[in-house]
This record gives sequence, C-alpha cells and structure tokens, in this order.
Amino acid sequence: MHITKIELEDIKSHANAKFEFERGTTAITGENGAGKTTIIEAVAWTLFDLLDYKKEDFTRRGAKKGVVNVTFQSGIDEREYRIYRDTGTGYYVYDTQLKIRIAEKKEEVTRFLRQHLGVEAGTDLESLFRRAIGVPQGTFTAIFLESPTERKKAFDKLLKVEEYRQGAEKLRETARYIDNQITAVREKIARAEGELTRFEQVETEQKTYAEQAKTLTEDFEKLNAETTEKRGTVKKFDETESTVIELKSSRDKLQSENKNAEFVLKQKENEKNLAFAAAEKIKLVENDYKIHVAAVGDLKNLEAKRIERDLVRTEFNKIENRIVSLKAEQKSCGDNLKKVAEARENIVKIEPQVREQENLEKQRETLRTDLANVKAAENQVSSFEEKLKHLRDELADINNKIKTAEQKSVGVENFEVLQKRDMEIIGELAKFRAVLERDEQFEREVLESLIKNHFCPIVSQKCLNLETGKASETQIGLKNGDGKAQIAVLETEQKTVSAKLMQAREAEKTAAGLPALFEDKDKTTERGKKMREEQETWRARAGNLSKITFELSEIETKSNVLGNPKAKLLAFENEISRENEVKEKLSQTEQNLARLESEKGEFTQQLSQFEALDAEWKRLSDERDKTANAHREFLSNESLAKTLPTRKIELADAQTAVEKLKKDLARAETNFETASKDYDRERHLTEKALLLEAEKRLAETGANLENAKRYEAQLAEELNRLAETRRAMQAEFLEKERLEKISEATAFIRETLKEAAPRVARNYVFHVSLEANQMFREISDNAERTLKWTEDYGIILEENGYDRPFINLSGGEQMAAALSVRLALLKQLSDVRLAFFDEPTTNMDAARRERLAEQISHITERKTFDQLFVISHDDTFEGYVDNVVSVGGNEPQ
Repeated sequence: MHITKIELEDIKSHANAKFEFERGTTAITGENGAGKTTIIEAVAWTLFDLLDYKKEDFTRRGAKKGVVNVTFQSGIDEREYRIYRDTGTGYYVYDTQLKIRIAEKKEEVTRFLRQHLGVEAGTDLESLFRRAIGVPQGTFTAIFLESPTERKKAFDKLLKVEEYRQGAEKLRETARYIDNQITAVREKIARAEGELTRFEQVETEQKTYAEQAKTLTEDFEKLNAETTEKRGTVKKFDETESTVIELKSSRDKLQSENKNAEFVLKQKENEKNLAFAAAEKIKLVENDYKIHVAAVGDLKNLEAKRIERDLVRTEFNKIENRIVSLKAEQKSCGDNLKKVAEARENIVKIEPQVREQENLEKQRETLRTDLANVKAAENQVSSFEEKLKHLRDELADINNKIKTAEQKSVGVENFEVLQKRDMEIIGELAKFRAVLERDEQFEREVLESLIKNHFCPIVSQKCLNLETGKASETQIGLKNGDGKAQIAVLETEQKTVSAKLMQAREAEKTAAGLPALFEDKDKTTERGKKMREEQETWRARAGNLSKITFELSEIETKSNVLGNPKAKLLAFENEISRENEVKEKLSQTEQNLARLESEKGEFTQQLSQFEALDAEWKRLSDERDKTANAHREFLSNESLAKTLPTRKIELADAQTAVEKLKKDLARAETNFETASKDYDRERHLTEKALLLEAEKRLAETGANLENAKRYEAQLAEELNRLAETRRAMQAEFLEKERLEKISEATAFIRETLKEAAPRVARNYVFHVSLEANQMFREISDNAERTLKWTEDYGIILEENGYDRPFINLSGGEQMAAALSVRLALLKQLSDVRLAFFDEPTTNMDAARRERLAEQISHITERKTFDQLFVISHDDTFEGYVDNVVSVGGNEPQ
C-alpha cells in the first residue's frame, strides 16, 4: 500500500490542508503545535478506526463537521482508492478510476480495508496500529517497561494468541451441546423400546373388536326393520288422537267464551244502572251548583280590587315612614349648625398653642437628624473594630504559616546532592543485578551439565569428585553471596535516600512559597493602619450623643404637656367647612317634608273608595262555602250520567253475543262425542311403549357398533404408530453413533487448540526476534550485540556475554530496540509496508539520532517497507529521507 494524499478539512488546527506523499521515507517537520501528529491521527481514524477522543474534540473549533480523505494505491490491484470519513456519519470508499463509491457504511469499508491492507480476519486493527504502525507520541517504549502481565495482555491480542484459547473455550459449549444431543437420543431410544412392548397386546385387541363389530352389524339391521313397522302403527293412532284433541280444544274454547260473554252481560247491566243513578243525583243538586259557580266568579272580580287597595296602602305606609326619617334629619341639621358656631369660638382660643407646637416640632426634627448622624458614626466605629479584629486574626495566621514554612524548608540545600546520589545508586544496582543474573545463569548451566553428563564445563573434563547425577553449590564452589549482599546494602541506602529526597522536594516547594507569605503580611499590616485612622475619624463624630439625647427629651416632655392643638384646630376647621353643606341639606329636607305631606293626603282619599270591599267579600265567601257540597256532588256524577245512552247500546250487543255462543257450543259437543267413539287410548299407549323399547334397543346396538368400530380404528392407528416408532428407533441408533463420533472429534480439536496457543506465540516470538535483531544491529551498527524478544514479550540485549534487561538500557538503546521489534511485528503480521514514527529520537544523543535517521532511510532502500513517515520537530532526518513535508499553521509548506 502506498498513501499518495491526505486531505484534512476542519480537523483540529487544520482548516483546509492537503498533503501529498511519494514512496520511500518522508519526514514531517514543523514547530510544536503545528498539527504534525494530527496527520497520524487522521490515518488511524480513517484506515484503522482508532480515535483516542470524541469526534467533537477532533473537529476544528467552531466547525460543524470535520472531513478526512486518505488516498492510497493498493498493493493488490495497483489501483488508486480514496477513503472518505467525516465526524458525522459519512464513511465510504471511492474508486477514482471508475468515479463511483464501491463500499459504504462502516462494515463494508472495514472489510475492504482489511483486504487491501493484507490483514487477516480477526486481527485487531486498533492493536496493530498502536503496537506497530503508528505508536502514539511518548509511548514508543512504554509497553516494554510494563510488567510481563501487562505486556501479555497487549501482545496476546495483537498476535491473536487469545483466539486459540477462546476457540477452545467456545468448543466447550459445542462439546456440552453434543453430549446433550447424545443424551436426548438415548432417551428417545429408551422411550421407543418401552412403547414397543405393547405391540402384541394391541394387535390382539384390534382383532377382537373387529369380530364384535361384525356381530353387532347383523343385530342392528334386524332391529331397524322391526322398529320401522311399529312406527307405522303408532303414526295412525297419533293422527286419530290429534283429531280428538283438536275437537276437544274447540269445544273447551267455546265453553270458556260463553262464560266470558255471560260475565260481560252482567257487567254491562251494572254499568247501565250506575249511569242511571248518577243522572238522578244531578237533577237534585243542579240549582245549588249554579249558585256556587256564580259566587266563585264574583269573588274573582273582587280579588282584583283587593290587590289594587293593598298597593295603595303599601305606598301610604312608605310615605309615612319617609316623613319620620326626614324629621330626624331636620333635627340633626339643627344640632350641626350649633356645633359650627362653637367651633368658631374654640379656634380663637387655641391659636397661640398651635404656634408654640410648630416651634417645638422644628426643634425636635433638627435634633433627630443630629442624633441619627451620631448613631451612624458609632456604628462605623463598631464596624471598624470588627474588621480590625479580623485583620489581627489574619495576620496571626500568616505569621503561623511563615513559621511553619521556615521550619519545613530546612534541608532544601541538600536536594541536588540527594538527587545525584539516587541516580548513582540506580546505576550501580543495575550493574550488580546484571552481573548476578549472568552468574546465576552460568551456575545453572554448570549444575545441569554435572548432573546429566558428569562433565565439568570449566576444564572440559570428567569430574572425578562427584557421584553420577549428584552435585551441589558447595562442591562446585560457585557462590554469589557478596553480590547479593552489596545489592541489599544499595537497596537499603536507596530507600533512605529516596525518603530524604522526598523531604527535600517538599522543603523546596515550601521555600518557594515564603516570599508570597511575607508579601501578604506587609499588605495586611498596611490595611490595618489605614483602618485605624478611619476609625478615629468616626469616633470624633460620635462625641455629642449625650447632649443631643438630653435636649430631645426636654422637647418631647413639652410636647406631651401641650397636647396636640394642631389636630384640634384641624377638627374645628373641618366642622366649620361643613356649614354650607348642612344649611343646604336642612333646606332640602324641609322641602321634601312639605311634598310628602301633600302626597299622604292624596293616598288617604284613594283608600276611602275601598271601605265597602271587605263586607262584600265576606258575603260572597259565605255563599260559596254553603253550596260547596252540592258543587262537589254535581261534578262527581256529571261524567258518569253522560254515558247512559252508550251503556244501553252496549247492553243490547252483549245479549246478542251470548245467544250466538250457546248455539256454537251445542254443535261442538256433538262433533267431539262422535270422534271419541273411534279412538282406543289404551292400545295407543301400548303401541307407543313397544316402539320406545324397540328404538332403545336399536340405539344401544348402534352405539355399541360405533364404539367397536372406533376402538378398532384407534387400535389400527396405534399399530401403525408403533411400527413407525420401530423404524424411527433404528434411525436414532444411527444418529447416536454419528454424534458419538462428532464428540470424539470435538474433544480432539479442543485439546489441539489448547496446545496451539503457546506454540503459536513462541513461533511468532522466534521469527519476530530474528527480524528485530537484524534491524537493531543495522540501526546500532554493532553486529556483536544480540537483541532478543522473549516469550513474556520483554526485550533483552545480549552484550559481551551478559543479558541486559530493557529497563537497564539507555534511552537511545530503548528507542532503537522498541523500533526494531515493532517493525518486525508489522512485517510478520500483515502485508502493510508503511509505518509512522512520532518523535522517535526522544532521549537519543546527536550521534544516535543521526544513526537512527540513516538506518530508517535504509529500510525503504532495501524495499523492506514502501513508506515510512517520521514526525519530528528538529532537522535530524532532513538529510536522510526521500521527501520532506513541512507543516506550519494550518497549511503544508
């Protein structure tokens, strides 16, 4: 794969940038913060779906959406493709030759990228990029400094070692499923064998029911013929019985109608008699009824006059009440006019007192203003006292902090000496540990050789002092006690130095804060001085409080003795101001009294017209009450008397109906007696009983026949099912054999996968180690040193017969070793032949930076990799790379 172009639009610091790349090694340079690392992040996000923060943070500030386009030439078909991705949902592959999108959405794009990156299915793209292709800045060597457990987590995922273990674990569920299937098949076979034990019994029962059905069929046919014959006989008797019943019903109906007609006739006679009696009663009370009606009419006419009189009387009473009210108002107005005259006299008397009261009020107002000012000054004095107390507490706190800081800062002058000694101890410990590890390894090899071969590797001769297969440290004489003791001494000293160094660091931090504390102390002291000056100014203003209070008290006493003449004056003036109003009200009241007296005389004259009304009302009421019974008697019989002509006609019709029904009833009696002579009821009942018995026997025989046929069919069906069960059982035996073979194969595959995981890991480590060692020798230009990538994914450098662990290597050696292993990993795990190095010369001296730059350029010259991108803020690589891209601001230079 060859990346030809990267385009960034609104991505972090890049507003609209385009970078074009050629094959070989490319240096991407620029100042810190120019956006060099953003190029790697864009490739990681677009091609490997890796972004270490939110999309919103990847988008340029203020922009709605960021866009990345990565164009590359595929190593599979040599065609050019462009991968588009934005911070929204856009993600697709664009064929620049066909000018169409050939893959859209994340799943399709990822499948396309795996194919053209040459990455096997299952390889974790994120781990591949983090550990080999584009290690993040500052973490190039970090993973190799971690514990073996952390390294295993990282590289097992990358090497897909864990997939073998997961595969074996997943097959556990498969094996359990197959065992469950075998158990289920065995259960089916057992159930089938249990069911087949009934086969002979079912076959015998089926034959028995078949013979029984044949016998019942013959009996059913005989009974059916006998029943048909009896049904014909009973049918004739039923028809005769039906005729007799019909005639009897007709006769009974006529008898009932005749009785009803006779009852109606009697009822009509009673109704006619009642109507006749009512007519006679009306004749007796008719005169009094007319008198009553006339009296009621006259009373209705008088009622209107009574209402008119009552209305006049109501208005008369209202006028009298109003006259009483106006006379009370007339008296009140006279009293008020007397009060006005008294108020004029009192005003003249209190005018001197009013002038004295006004003078006292002016003096009191002046003194109250002075008193408020003095109290405000006292409050200010108290307020300043609180503030001064707070400042004194604050100053005491600052003095305590200064004292504590001066005590803690003791020993700060020893910081550099302790730091230097700490670094020396770390170096000495590394040397002693390397020597000790080498000696222990040598001792193990000697012991193994002596035990196995009885051969001394030091003098290359047989050892005559040991028995075969036996050896000890005492006999060999290899002891490392001095080295271990020295390491123990250094470790003890390191703990002591580290503790003192930590105290010195704390003292240095504390000492750095002392100037600020002294400055706070000076500022607080100055604030207190200014505040005391302001307090004295306010205290002087508050000195006249007692004098002002005494004068104000004397004025209050005089005011209390004087009373409130101004309020009395105001009341008298209000009373005088109402004089015109009172006089006008008195005049109006006298006019209203004259008018109401005139109206009262008019209503008195109107009431005199209704003096005879009550006597006439009483006479008519007595006449109405006297004739009330006659009126009720007339009304209660009037409606019944009017029905007399109709009742006479209804009586004549009822008599005619009774005579006709008697004739019809005589004919019905004759017809019923004639029909009853031809019907024998006892014989009819006997034939019906015989028919019922025959039908019962026929139904029982039919039911038994149906049951026999049903049981025969069920048993035949059961025989067929048992035969099918026998055939299915044979198939289950074959299925059980097949599943048992699959179970054996699954167990074998699972064990193989368990054993494959460590073997695959060792194979990867072996080949990566060989490739990494070759690259390291080329970078370091030293073929006598050997780089090893161990089975716990650690890095060891063998030099002059000693193994140096990664932690004991210098910063430059660590960077070169990590670079070699990561490139070897990339070469072994994929067809990707490009890599990004973000600040790879960190911790290297100038010579090693030059050497690393030279060796990185040789990697692409030997066609090991198509493209290498080196990101650096210095110019170390510019003389050794094929291309240089300078990033400045938002645009490539």
